[in-house]
Amino acid sequence: MTSMAFDQARADALVHEIGQMVIADPNYAEREWSGIALVVEVAERKRMYGFVYLADGDWEAETPDDFDVIERAADLNRVMAAGGNGWTRCLVQISRPGPKVAIRFDYDDTGDWVVTPGNHEEMVARLKP
Repeated sequence: MTSMAFDQARADALVHEIGQMVIADPNYAEREWSGIALVVEVAERKRMYGFVYLADGDWEAETPDDFDVIERAADLNRVMAAGGNGWTRCLVQISRPGPKVAIRFDYDDTGDWVVTPGNHEEMVARLKP
């Protein structure tokens, strides 16, 4: 059983900061997008991948230029792990109007959000906010 005894205020602040960093990143800031999906992996290998969903219905593979997003996600993982809730990857979904930020976590390293050449098209749809 896991405990919720972690610094919830710090975790909330990090979620907010991650969302702000993504939205402000030059790869998104000047574009007309309706959604962003970003998978951030913080286990053995730190990486991120994702998509920007454009207002015209198209999409492109895109990640932030700022790799500080990975570091903030790792900070969030450390805060949550202090309460026994460590995870291997998170899915950040941002949608407009709003913007609205949602983050889900993969605690069991299921690989559900891993994009490969064989599942690329499926993942574009599955990860869309």
